[in-house]
Amino acid sequence: MTKQEVVQAFYDAGESGDVDALAAFFAEAAVWDNRIDGDVMGGLYEGRDAIREGLLLPLFQFLPDGISTRVERMLEAEDTVVCLNSGRGTTFEGTAFEKRYAHVFDFDGDRFIRVTEFRS
Repeated sequence: MTKQEVVQAFYDAGESGDVDALAAFFAEAAVWDNRIDGDVMGGLYEGRDAIREGLLLPLFQFLPDGISTRVERMLEAEDTVVCLNSGRGTTFEGTAFEKRYAHVFDFDGDRFIRVTEFRS
């Protein structure tokens, strides 16, 4: 599987909201960095367990039916994949959710070691 295919498989897994399946994409020492001002889920999550508990679980409590990701562009260079995409879903309150993202996935083998997220 190419690194781009791994990223696509990660996004595909997000459609089900299966937190354990999503967490399996991360190396034990992975970091997720989405320090975005004013975002309740924004922060620096260090370690697969912190990513699962601090980011993925709250995200899929907020979006219980998962998030559908439409990839606009994906580029790969060595151990890094950069992806521009949009994600949509429905919140637990029934409100439509849609955001645009840029994700930078850094790999250690076939797992994510660092993900940096930018959002508008």
